[in-house]
Amino acid sequence: MDIDKDCIHHFPSLWMETASEPDVSVPLDGDTSAEIAIVGEGFTGLCCAISLADAGRDVVLIDGGGPGWGGSGRNSGAVIRGFKMGRTALSERFGETGDAMFEFGTRNAEMLYGLVERFGIDCQLRKTGWVLPAHNAAGLRSVQDRHATWVKDGVTGVELLDRQETAKAVGSDAYIGGLIDRECGVLQPFSYARGLARAAHSLGVRVYGQTRVTHKTYSGGHWYLQTPAGKIKAKTVVIATDAWTDKLEPRMSDRMVSTHSQIVATAPLPPSIADSLLPEGPCASDSRRILLYWNKTPDNRIVFGTRGKVDGPKTDGDFAHVEKAMVALYPALKGAKITHRWGGRIGLTRDFMPRIDQPQPGLWTAHGYSGRGVAMGTAFGLLMGEAIAANRSTSTLPVPVGPAPDLPPKFTHRAGIVRATLWYRLLDRWM
Repeated sequence: MDIDKDCIHHFPSLWMETASEPDVSVPLDGDTSAEIAIVGEGFTGLCCAISLADAGRDVVLIDGGGPGWGGSGRNSGAVIRGFKMGRTALSERFGETGDAMFEFGTRNAEMLYGLVERFGIDCQLRKTGWVLPAHNAAGLRSVQDRHATWVKDGVTGVELLDRQETAKAVGSDAYIGGLIDRECGVLQPFSYARGLARAAHSLGVRVYGQTRVTHKTYSGGHWYLQTPAGKIKAKTVVIATDAWTDKLEPRMSDRMVSTHSQIVATAPLPPSIADSLLPEGPCASDSRRILLYWNKTPDNRIVFGTRGKVDGPKTDGDFAHVEKAMVALYPALKGAKITHRWGGRIGLTRDFMPRIDQPQPGLWTAHGYSGRGVAMGTAFGLLMGEAIAANRSTSTLPVPVGPAPDLPPKFTHRAGIVRATLWYRLLDRWM
């Protein structure tokens, strides 16, 4: 994966152009050392650094781009709490720790809100909820089952919506029902990532950007991270690069596939149109397998996304399916000016569940958020930092641990993603 050829250079995001938080990172200049080195300045790496710095540890952060350069800074900004599985499903899958996993998941958005408040992060956070609208009868049954499961599991703040209530909540009559989780929210993700970097820096963390780690070695009780600008020596290394991991840690990358999600943003809309779209300001993502997701910014833009090309967009035409889906949902947006188009990699595990792993002593990893990483990536980073500082075993953590399920050989991944996407889109029409 070549950072210099990434699609963000051709399609800069709305978030990058409107970020209010400063970039505190600087390029690495020569060899350095730390007790703990974290590779990856997305939500997981940044929050892990904050957690470790709170415990008094000497920490270095490094990234080939900078804070929020990858998926953390390019998503829609939806803050959605919980794992995709409910309490019962987690217990059936993961045994005795399933109950603790469920409780941990329900608190992930709260952890994010706490960081924003503690460090005064300027990221346009709105605690306006998340709407899950049903696109057909099968989708509605799934939404109803999810609501029933959550209520049974003791989750509060979740309400079913009938067809009229859903139409009012999203500003479209395209859906037949849905639910709203009022504990969720939405934010400017690039500003949030930069704010986390500022917070880590204020606690003494050294934050290096524009410096890619090319490989790692272990010798004499220390890890060595090699970059074009120098080496980093550390007792403990955290790999938090998710979809950008590549060869840096095969136990992560071989058990994860990556594809692109693509987003468009309109110009600010006049009140005559904007006021009826998501009138209470929630974020939304629907019940499709290849889901649509969107929100409205404080300046009345619609930010709208869905699955993109596996290798990322190359031309404006590669966003035609995104714009077509947006207009189908909101006919009033036909002809609306699109000011920004962008895309980013997402990492998918076979079971769509993230993992914390310790492939070797002194080496920690976290990955596989499968498109749900704003709140969960935050929570995983904080948890991993606490575990490292306290010398806890991964087996004690209330999250899925160890390597993700095996996948077919890596050379088959791209073709598999293409086939699966086509199949899921067919299923979405009928089931």
